[in-house]
Amino acid sequence: MDKDRIKITTNPPLFKIVPTWHFIMQLIRRAFELSVLVPAYLYVKDNLEQIEKDKEIEFDIGRSTIVYSVDEHNTIHLITGWVGNRNKDVR
Repeated sequence: MDKDRIKITTNPPLFKIVPTWHFIMQLIRRAFELSVLVPAYLYVKDNLEQIEKDKEIEFDIGRSTIVYSVDEHNTIHLITGWVGNRNKDVR
């Protein structure tokens, strides 16, 4: 084991996040930021009761946008994403 490595163990997240094949391909092709996942996850956590199941949600942080849905098992399905938002392209 590498002596410079720090090991962190924590509890599993409340919700499972599952990318679609399309999401993975767009991530590779478009190279958008995955940092958008943190506020998107927190939005789901804080608003789960109000989120309509299996409805697409577009989540925009300005630099990156993702589209996802939440199913009846509270699994977050990542559908697609891109750099920037619909109003402007930030590179």
